Amino acid sequence: MYVGGIYRELLPKAEYFSQALYTFDIGQNDITAGYFANMTTEQVVAFIPELMERLTSIIQNVHGFGGRNFWIHSTGPIGCLPYALIRRPDIAAVKDKVGCSVTYNKVAQLFNQRLKETVARLRKTYPDAAFTYVDVYAAKYKLISQASKLGFDDPLLTCCGHDAGPYNFDPKVGCGGKVLVKGKWVVLGKSCDDPGRRVSWDGVHFTEAANKFVFNQIVGGGLSDPPMPLRQACRSKGQ
Repeated sequence: MYVGGIYRELLPKAEYFSQALYTFDIGQNDITAGYFANMTTEQVVAFIPELMERLTSIIQNVHGFGGRNFWIHSTGPIGCLPYALIRRPDIAAVKDKVGCSVTYNKVAQLFNQRLKETVARLRKTYPDAAFTYVDVYAAKYKLISQASKLGFDDPLLTCCGHDAGPYNFDPKVGCGGKVLVKGKWVVLGKSCDDPGRRVSWDGVHFTEAANKFVFNQIVGGGLSDPPMPLRQACRSKGQ
């Protein structure tokens, strides 16, 4: 395919594709999509092998185009996210000491177990590539379970949302959401005063401060398999 004009300057050079680090952060949307479609836990779990096949196919395609370095994140503790707790209260009924759904998190952990096994198989299939499995779940759950100690407020309380229920989360009025009052649009989904002290931004995503904490936990390689710092993730081929 011919690429010219401004795109010739913007697109990376062909040789860069084999030098790049391809990051995959998967699982949260896949698991919640199943639950939000009213699947049972058994049905969601039964769907995990197909997700692993899809990931394998995608990585196969990237490898075919020259990709050789892969940084693959486990999914986080979905049972600690306000939107998941609200959307399926039946699944969220049994909670741990932090207030997170036991069932959601067990499924997330099972997903991660299968993901780690998939990464191990990919290493054998593509010995010329570097695959790093990153335990993002551990980093995120540490933040949530030790939020106060780490300088954060209630980890389940949404920063940008509508004051509804225990999580400041209303699925009908999200962050930036407006309602029509006497002919005028009024913003209900407003940011909290100090996002730097909150873990959850909008009930679905983490705040910048929370993401920074997670990054600092994983960048050194202590939660990686193999235990490789991010700056060396392109140098661990065949491990």
